[in-house]
Amino acid sequence: MMSFKAFVLLSLSLAAISAYAYAQIAPGSNAYLPPTKNGYDYSEPKTPFKPSQPGRPAAPGPRPPAPPGTPRNIPGQPADDHVHVPGMPYDFEYAVQDPETANDYAHKASSDGDVVTGEYRVQMPDGRTQIVRYTADWKTGYHADVTYEGEATFPQGPQPGARGGSGGGGGGAGGYKY
Repeated sequence: MMSFKAFVLLSLSLAAISAYAYAQIAPGSNAYLPPTKNGYDYSEPKTPFKPSQPGRPAAPGPRPPAPPGTPRNIPGQPADDHVHVPGMPYDFEYAVQDPETANDYAHKASSDGDVVTGEYRVQMPDGRTQIVRYTADWKTGYHADVTYEGEATFPQGPQPGARGGSGGGGGGAGGYKY
């Protein structure tokens, strides 16, 4: 049977050999690659950046008007030379109804790769349900139609003078009851 002293010595020897072997194998095996010349994986621009001359503003001034008949690029709209590439079609839906935490909301949407249509519903604090039906596409952007279902209700707090107080909320206006 091996003595405790021999066991400890053998264990330490194995640990030292393992550490030495690991140190010989590990360097560089899990290291970042050295950066490329410009730090990214794309070619350098053909025309280098030229700083502005002293005494001149860095930003260009207003552009002269375009000649008549030239199409205008409207901000937020795709340019005439825009090439649209459709996205991946998808379809999803989820709903949460948890009375204990008063969470009640849902969302569903679908896309054919060009146009997204959907609807989401949220239970408002006043008891109404807000419904947002929307359509979004690459050409015209996001369009929403917001409606509400139900009647707004506001819980009454303690009445002024009840229990010797002036009511919940500021100015004796009542308020939510917790």
